[in-house]
Amino acid sequence: MANDSGPPELVLFDLGGVLCRFEPDRRAAELAAAIGVTEDEIHALVFASGFDQECDLGIHSETAILERFRRLGFPGDRDELRRAWAKAFIPDRAVIDLAIALRSEGVVVATLSDNGPVLLAAIESVVTPSAIDEHVFSCMLGATKPDPAAFLAALEFLDARPQQTFFVDDNPVNVLSARRLGIRGEQANKAADVESALRSVGLLRAH
Repeated sequence: MANDSGPPELVLFDLGGVLCRFEPDRRAAELAAAIGVTEDEIHALVFASGFDQECDLGIHSETAILERFRRLGFPGDRDELRRAWAKAFIPDRAVIDLAIALRSEGVVVATLSDNGPVLLAAIESVVTPSAIDEHVFSCMLGATKPDPAAFLAALEFLDARPQQTFFVDDNPVNVLSARRLGIRGEQANKAADVESALRSVGLLRAH
């Protein structure tokens, strides 16, 4: 294990806002069209109602989520729900290339994302599998960022130490929470800023 002042051995990337652009209206439009309601109704039924937050916390299984949507009138199967859910996430190819480069240098790369089991099941259709060693979602942890419990559970899952971890998120509140636990972290949401942040801690030396 390298000393704590050296380059991190683990990089945690936020998903929506760093590895991907997050455009939830695309998902709402897809679901609304399938069910035959307005996008506003989707927002009210799924997101404003708190149901989505419960999914992020792992309260509802993917099967339970599909059953709820079928009660709302969703005609599709599990795969079609996954495709609709994934519509909100548009991969940032430049950031994903940085993740691939990190892995080529022996760095462990993982996501740390506030998301539920539907997206987790669909994630390899969103993010190139070769870019990520592990996807760590809040639904696996029972906590969402910036709750310290989410970071601690993620580190335990990944068998990692705070001092050897670097966290990149577009939300400064999440970065501050990570830093309070001894995790190095930076706010970034564009590829150039992500690259700069990684280089600032001694990563990407071969690129």
